[in-house]
Amino acid sequence: MEKKLIIIAVVIAAIVVVGGISAALLLGKESKTTGTVKYITIAPKDMKAALAGGTIDAYIAWEPYVSDSVVGNVGDVLEWSDQIMPNHPCCVVAVSPDFLNGPNGVNLTERFLKAHIEANKWMADALAHPSGANYTALVNMAVQFTSRNATVVKAALEHVKYGYEMNQDFRNALKQFTDMYIDANMTTAAKLQDRGYSSTTDFISKYVNGSLLDAARSVTPSSTILNPSNPIRLGYLLGDLHQLAQVVAQNTTAFGGTSMFQKYGLLVTNATGAPFASGGTEMSLGFAAGAVDIGYLGAPPAILNHMNSGVKALIIAQANSEGSGLVVKANSGIHNLEDLVNKTVATPGESSIQFLLLRIALDREGLDLKIKT
Repeated sequence: MEKKLIIIAVVIAAIVVVGGISAALLLGKESKTTGTVKYITIAPKDMKAALAGGTIDAYIAWEPYVSDSVVGNVGDVLEWSDQIMPNHPCCVVAVSPDFLNGPNGVNLTERFLKAHIEANKWMADALAHPSGANYTALVNMAVQFTSRNATVVKAALEHVKYGYEMNQDFRNALKQFTDMYIDANMTTAAKLQDRGYSSTTDFISKYVNGSLLDAARSVTPSSTILNPSNPIRLGYLLGDLHQLAQVVAQNTTAFGGTSMFQKYGLLVTNATGAPFASGGTEMSLGFAAGAVDIGYLGAPPAILNHMNSGVKALIIAQANSEGSGLVVKANSGIHNLEDLVNKTVATPGESSIQFLLLRIALDREGLDLKIKT
């Protein structure tokens, strides 16, 4: 009880989200390790089957892969991500600097972002009116995109916050993610210097480009497609409900036969390799290979792959916050994090936000996390 009161006091005292993150990490470092949880990497699409088959004891993933297990009575949510880190940023929109600096790159990117903005506004209105036709249309789009039924989609939408703005709290949280990777020796301060950054603050100030989003606000529709022979190659993750804005922006049936991308003069096509299994894969096989011009992916894999491998990308908008969960097998007898000691948890990969969330949750309870060998 005393430990819980300390945590609550720290969180209440925090002014921004990053304060809560830092406090959680500090508490974890000060407490003695009381047990070890093992982890493996599995693609989210395979996690439900692995949980049902007993290959793993738990998994942490993004929506709809959480609600899919809950609705199917395969799993129960041990903790939602908003319980671990309230309002944490998750997926972002990133652009390849080569595309941005190429022919008409800035103009095309700004128009892409205007469609992203409009898609978010349309989704916000649809979600605010669940009895309306637009909500039904949104659910139908999500059903087709995720290959999950409407019941799963509706449950999942309750846990995702959509938005495009990148405020100071957003930047602070990305700085904290970078610091966490350095603290965990998953990257180093030396690599930060090698990439030309003097500090994590300097890195985020340069890696997050807000000028394009600001300029996008004044973009107006175009009566012609500006890139008919060179479509924007779009990267995104398989069935990731966090990235629903790009699904909405590409849809034509709900908007009179013209997509939001087309409205702003853009031809957009799926990049080679898309949809990708994870953000790390999108960075290594998409951006690094020069196959992705603009992509939706998690902020942490963008950060880590840039730091460790020099993959070029710039974060230019937010896509969502929250929307992940730690799932255990139904009727497993696992009721708290301590019950995961000596058990196996699947994550989408070490570069994912879900991996960081798992570390934070376990650190808070004085539990260690090690790869299963």
